[in-house]
Amino acid sequence: MNKFYVLVGSNIKPQINIEKGIDLIHKSKIIEIDSMSKEYHSDPVGMDGNSFINMVLKCKTKSSFRDTLSELKKIELHCGRVRDPNNKFTPRTLDLDIIDWNSEEAVIEGYQMPDPDIKKHDFIKIPYSEIKD
Repeated sequence: MNKFYVLVGSNIKPQINIEKGIDLIHKSKIIEIDSMSKEYHSDPVGMDGNSFINMVLKCKTKSSFRDTLSELKKIELHCGRVRDPNNKFTPRTLDLDIIDWNSEEAVIEGYQMPDPDIKKHDFIKIPYSEIKD
């Protein structure tokens, strides 16, 4: 069983989109949520726009990193997420990022684990430390 943590974020109708995203994760056949941090409210970093609501989910799955990431990206799309390939700093309906995979220190499918941004930003560090084993 793979244990992992997901950073959840939104600054477009965040209460609605985060609730919808979590509901879709609960309905997922491959991801199980073990616990959720409290919400963390913050100003946007690197962009203009509304404030963000972030939280971290502690999850588990029998699926691979790639399949789990694919499932999370499908949920983002279902919640109206539009990615700008030229600018990652844009407002978003829902962002679901794996920030820790089995507590491994490695590059997995091109993603550094644990995410180095955990140490840089309180909006990740605080909710992550709240539920991290």
